[in-house]
Amino acid sequence: MTTGVPDISVVLPAHNEAGNIAPMCATLTAILAPLGSYEIVFVDDGSKDGTLAALRAAAAADPRVRYVSFTRNFGHQPALRAGLRYSRGRGVVVLDSDFEHPPELIPRLVAAWRAGSRIVATRRDDAEADLVAGKRTTSDLYYRLLNAVGDVRIEPGSADYMLLDRGVVDTLNALDDQDFFLRGAVRWLGHPIETLAYSRGTRRHGDSKYSLRRMIELAITGIAAHSVRPLRIAIWFALGFALLGLLLVAYSVFSFLFVPSTVTGWTSMMAAVAILGAAQLLVLGIIGEYVGRIFGETRRRPTYLIGETEAESRAENATAAQARPQETLHRTVPLS
Repeated sequence: MTTGVPDISVVLPAHNEAGNIAPMCATLTAILAPLGSYEIVFVDDGSKDGTLAALRAAAAADPRVRYVSFTRNFGHQPALRAGLRYSRGRGVVVLDSDFEHPPELIPRLVAAWRAGSRIVATRRDDAEADLVAGKRTTSDLYYRLLNAVGDVRIEPGSADYMLLDRGVVDTLNALDDQDFFLRGAVRWLGHPIETLAYSRGTRRHGDSKYSLRRMIELAITGIAAHSVRPLRIAIWFALGFALLGLLLVAYSVFSFLFVPSTVTGWTSMMAAVAILGAAQLLVLGIIGEYVGRIFGETRRRPTYLIGETEAESRAENATAAQARPQETLHRTVPLS
């Protein structure tokens, strides 16, 4: 185990990234060595493919490699939170372990931090040719929506790839929100943010873990965790549909009095039922989303559970190593 406080901690969530652990360690070692003392902190988010075994091997080979292993899959954002809490560096770099966040950008992040920036964020270059047009469009629409209804502004293309000063990390660690959204939380703090652009790297092993369902869940969390405006919008929706209902009533009366050929009441009744029913479901859905999150907060359950760390693994290995010579001696002493 390394002693003292390292200059830089690198936090990497990992879910089924067994093939990327060793290459990432080698790449980070080469990049971080000229930058001062460092540690590499992986967070195994309930992997099923041998990621934990790869982390044990990496930690055994290099004392600067540390890890936290969850008991099951809790999600990307809880893994980021665990990594921030487990890190010790004066500056903490957060990036994914699949190489799509290029580690080669780290020296620029560190240089900006040492020049005085407490938060150095990154923004993906959406003009790059290999980015799927549909993903670029949906990402842009999401950030437009988030900036329209949210309490914080997040630039399109923003990522969880960033460097945070220790003071910022300590403040984030003190937050007790169940719904943690790192990109929004760092901007909610209000510190000036320096942003660097990057081109998406190439994944070396495995497939992307961000399915459409996970992306939608993250999008909803980003909005609900940093804004109550959707509740207010729901009120305006209700008022708007109520006004539309009044107009339908007026239309029904007009048709009854001045349009004899109209089947009295049927059209307006069906339209009113459909429109008002949709309005009620929309409003209830928005309210239900917030009520569910309130329920989650009141339960006060931890956002993740740790099953193992590198410190425990090293302690077990040390204990086994101490017991091994005694067992060997016991087996080799001849009987009289």
